[in-house]
Amino acid sequence: MSTVKLQQNQQLERVLLNLINGIQNDPSQANAVFRAKSKLEDGFLAEIDVRDFRFLSDEPSDLGGTDRGPNPVEYVLGAFAACQEIVIKAYATVLGIELTSVRVDVEGDLDLHGFLNLTDERAGFTGVRYKTVIETNETDTEKLQQLEEFSVRRCPVLDIIQNPVPLQGSVTFKQS
Repeated sequence: MSTVKLQQNQQLERVLLNLINGIQNDPSQANAVFRAKSKLEDGFLAEIDVRDFRFLSDEPSDLGGTDRGPNPVEYVLGAFAACQEIVIKAYATVLGIELTSVRVDVEGDLDLHGFLNLTDERAGFTGVRYKTVIETNETDTEKLQQLEEFSVRRCPVLDIIQNPVPLQGSVTFKQS
């Protein structure tokens, strides 16, 4: 492992262990709130703000958009893939597993009947499939099994996709 990569892993391990210790000492530190705001700009093009980041969401042209960004369901798939990779890297670091690479391929099936209100079919994914490939020289099967288990049981986005989440919200109308 290169010196730079070793230093990055050590820094990441310190950050993770400090976070874990902080939460163990004060459980209220575990409560995090994440926020996003979005505004429809033109057609199906939305500008989304998250922290100091702005990104676009749009529909592909065959669904009426201008294809200037991934659509919302593609962001869900991308969020899941990235979350898997982050969880794997975090737990591998704490377990002392050196990773060469992590890649996640994911796809979701969507029946447009529901979205287009043509039937009572659900509007969301009817199925999601993924394949995670972890490259490592680690040979300790117990550590690798732990890492696999953590990747499935501790990925927040996987949990959001698999389990119902309590949701509160409202729709209001304002005269223009």
